[in-house]
Amino acid sequence: MIRETKSLDVGTMNLISASLSPHQKILLRKLRHAFLKVNIEPSMMAALKKEGLQYAEIDGSFYALADSAFKMAYTMGKNSNRPMQDGILNAGEDKAEVVFRILIEALLKKASGISPTCYFSVPAEPFEGEHRVVYHAGIIQEILKDLGYASKAVNEGLAVVYSSLADTQFTGIGISCGCGLLNVCISQRAKPVDSFSINRAGDWIDGNAAKVLAMTASKVMVAKEKGVHLRNPDGRVEKAIAIYYKDLIAYTIQCLKARVEARNIAAVMAKPVDIVFAGGTAMPAGFVPVFKSALAQSRFPLKIREVFLADDPLYAVARGCLIGALADRGHDEDPVE
Repeated sequence: MIRETKSLDVGTMNLISASLSPHQKILLRKLRHAFLKVNIEPSMMAALKKEGLQYAEIDGSFYALADSAFKMAYTMGKNSNRPMQDGILNAGEDKAEVVFRILIEALLKKASGISPTCYFSVPAEPFEGEHRVVYHAGIIQEILKDLGYASKAVNEGLAVVYSSLADTQFTGIGISCGCGLLNVCISQRAKPVDSFSINRAGDWIDGNAAKVLAMTASKVMVAKEKGVHLRNPDGRVEKAIAIYYKDLIAYTIQCLKARVEARNIAAVMAKPVDIVFAGGTAMPAGFVPVFKSALAQSRFPLKIREVFLADDPLYAVARGCLIGALADRGHDEDPVE
């Protein structure tokens, strides 16, 4: 019987799982991390289910889930509800934990095989303010235990290092640019030298652009996902998105620089290192060149060799968690791309 090893990228926007096929290929699955209460007659649900509606009945009410929730919210000019906010379980949503559990179970399924294991991503503690990472991680572990998995939390930025910096012996800076948070990990030989999160990310861009444009955040998000070039924005919406992106990049460099200087990390990381980005918020055209330009003007205290986007950036965290799980389980064969 095959040892069952999986990983789970627990993102504010998406839930992504990774596992190995019998031929040692990485299999990836994704669900939009969203829900929306819908006023639909029970008699209509069977027909809507045949049309692909993803839904659940909770306490006598119907909720559209995943992509169905996002699409319905956009059509109605609303914002879909999120089980997570700012990178952790959303304390302001009373149905958040229930939906969280339903979506994770739909993505991973019940465990089978020998010693089923699932490594999952968690954010680092924030650069500023307090966080509730311990509670958030505890809820995920409880859900995975109920599904039959032994589990372990993996720092999200370190997962990016695992997935993208094998050529440098997992030494460098991994930055996961998600929807709720930016997670940063400075790693030396696969060991975190320092890690932290920043409470600005995709939602921050969408929310601020929506305010100045008098739009819903969902509509700004759709415009962003259709494609925007940060160095050559087209039209009013893209220009607002680009402005907030540049501000986010400047703030990220400011926080990273302050942390490196405060902890004298330059003394540990003497050689030039790479910076690798992952996550949907890092995917717009021009993101890396804009970051490089801002970094060059910052008098950054570490020597940087390359700045680049991870291969398949949306799935890099899930892949990194899986690589960490396989390494810990002592698999003889590396996963095939």
